Amino acid sequence: MRFRRRILNPLTELTIAGLLVVLVLVVDDWRFSLAVLLLLVLPAAATSGRAVHIAVAFGVLAGPMLMFLLLLHGLFYPEGERVLLDLGPAAVTAEGLLFALEMGTRVAAFTGLLLTAALSLEVSELLETLTHRGWNRKLVYVLGSALGLAPLVADRAAQITRAQQARGLVVTRSPLSKLRALVMVGRPLIAGLLTDAADRSRTLDARGFAGTGPRTSYRADTDTAAQRAVRWGLLAVVVVFTSWWYVGRHT
Repeated sequence: MRFRRRILNPLTELTIAGLLVVLVLVVDDWRFSLAVLLLLVLPAAATSGRAVHIAVAFGVLAGPMLMFLLLLHGLFYPEGERVLLDLGPAAVTAEGLLFALEMGTRVAAFTGLLLTAALSLEVSELLETLTHRGWNRKLVYVLGSALGLAPLVADRAAQITRAQQARGLVVTRSPLSKLRALVMVGRPLIAGLLTDAADRSRTLDARGFAGTGPRTSYRADTDTAAQRAVRWGLLAVVVVFTSWWYVGRHT
């Protein structure tokens, strides 16, 4: 699979995604959220080289929540007055559907932003950037481990599942069968992750990870002064806009 040529440093991409999430929550308008989703999230996901992974993760995480919002507010919205369809104890109202649309587009926008940024992120480059910026090495390691944990767990779980199926594991629709399969996959998965963590800890100690001396990086810093200025500038703009937005709405 071919990945897109990276233009921005991963720290800049994360900053932009985080600030857009803040704007989505601050503006709180379904039209703005929909514009962010269609004009920014979809093109970024489509050109990331990992569009399928992002789509699957979005469906798993945001899909059930969007359905819940639609059913809850579309059918049982207490302030609804314009009834579009009367279903006895439930009623589809225009106000309920509008509220579900507002909440749904907001959830879809910030979920899409965070997933696209996280799943298309070059973790190693991000960690190198944070190291060059002088971040605490332990914090950088924890952050890198957290960002790399999800794909690691997914790959390990897939390998264990295939191995168990080769040994005769059959999963049916029965809840008991699914529970048994979960135990057979989860037990070696957790044991393997704990073993890996212990091995990494010993390796890091042997290499002087806990030392306090200066560190040498063998990778060039891809962050530039222009991008750092852009990040601080965007942060200032969002802070000023947020203050103006709230002051303007409450005066």
